[in-house]
Amino acid sequence: MTSLTLFEPGLDAVPATPPSGGPDPAEVASAEALESFRATKHKSLNFGLGVDSTALTLAIINDPTAFGIAEDFSDFSIVTAMTGFEFPDTIADVENHVLPLLREKGIRYTQVARAGRPDSAGVEVLSDTTNPGKVFSQGPWTLMDELEENGTVPQFAGGHVCSQKHKAWTIDRLQLERAGGQTVGKLFGYNADEYKRAVKANKFQAKRNNKAGYETFALDYPLLRLGWGREDVQGYVKDRLGVDMSKSYCPVCPFAGVCSPQPDHLKRLRKYPALAARVLRLEYLSMALNDNSSLYKDDTLFRRITDDQNAEALGQFNARLDEEPWAVYRLQRAYTAGRRPECHTAHGDRCSKPECRDSGFKGTVYRSVKTVRTGSRSEVGAFLHNAATALDRPVEHSTKAHGAGVNRVRTRVRPDAKTYGTVEDFYVTAPAGVQDKARSGFAGVWAAMTAGQ
Repeated sequence: MTSLTLFEPGLDAVPATPPSGGPDPAEVASAEALESFRATKHKSLNFGLGVDSTALTLAIINDPTAFGIAEDFSDFSIVTAMTGFEFPDTIADVENHVLPLLREKGIRYTQVARAGRPDSAGVEVLSDTTNPGKVFSQGPWTLMDELEENGTVPQFAGGHVCSQKHKAWTIDRLQLERAGGQTVGKLFGYNADEYKRAVKANKFQAKRNNKAGYETFALDYPLLRLGWGREDVQGYVKDRLGVDMSKSYCPVCPFAGVCSPQPDHLKRLRKYPALAARVLRLEYLSMALNDNSSLYKDDTLFRRITDDQNAEALGQFNARLDEEPWAVYRLQRAYTAGRRPECHTAHGDRCSKPECRDSGFKGTVYRSVKTVRTGSRSEVGAFLHNAATALDRPVEHSTKAHGAGVNRVRTRVRPDAKTYGTVEDFYVTAPAGVQDKARSGFAGVWAAMTAGQ
């Protein structure tokens, strides 16, 4: 393993060879970045509870001055943003092995969470102490609260949006308030296999700095500078703590195959079947409202757990469906036609000319969801059948998208999933709890697209 002496001041000690096809390490772990971090009066580590950030924490504790941190840690703090949905073994490892070291060194450790759904609710500080004894894994508003109210799994497209909202935004807001307009030095535990994540973070930070008019955060990636990959990180933590720590990630993460090898993830879900059942429930709800909204891009968690023969998780999932309240939802979607490529070239970012639209290109999707009836699973099932009779429409029971089966009554059907400028309207039964919501502008778009029908 690379020696920590690479952090001595003045050295630009990045790996000589970047990963095949990847960016130059010097772009993300430059001497300038290191010096910019060292110059800050407020230095912090984004501690994600997993093996990577634990390795960095241990290295800092071992020799803080090598990282430009005061020997007594007086200019340094560690911050964790809680999503409210972590694996229990992650929490236990941090409480049993990391917090005692923070107490011993008197390192300030702050735990925060979103205080509510809107940004205006602010940040809730769950704990802020140099004598931490507990990981407060859940705040007032959790990631699963939001997903279950929306009736959707995290979106695979667009990257780690949920992480940005429940982790990055929360920590940034806290640190900016503490710093009072001064630049905050921020360390990330991205390992040497994660250059692309660091490149993206730097690009995003450059935009934020430009908008703010000053350098809000000075980012640095010590594990990249050392060239420590995943195996190096795991070995270092095992040598120091004597435990095999896992990478921290939410059980509902659509990138679980990336965050953790799929066999390891399925093994973890066997260990915690109740967590698996809750994610299965969310995926079922999401797919009831939208066939294409499975947890993974081209696969379902339900199929993977079924193939893994995780009977306990499946049993708890089915029990939840039978025992909890259900609802009949009305789903309306308007799929507007998108702009032709030549329109973007000729008219820039915005254009409202109808002649520039083409039904072969996807535009904006406007969704409305409303709860029509609530009750037990059998009660809402009976209501749906009665509604089908009144509407003179069949009840469709489909297991094509989800193996557990979904019941719907369609009143407007899209003729082709790849043709836009169309609408769909259906009633479906699913677990209760999704909040009534319509995208801004839905009513006008729906009225225009269904006029005369």
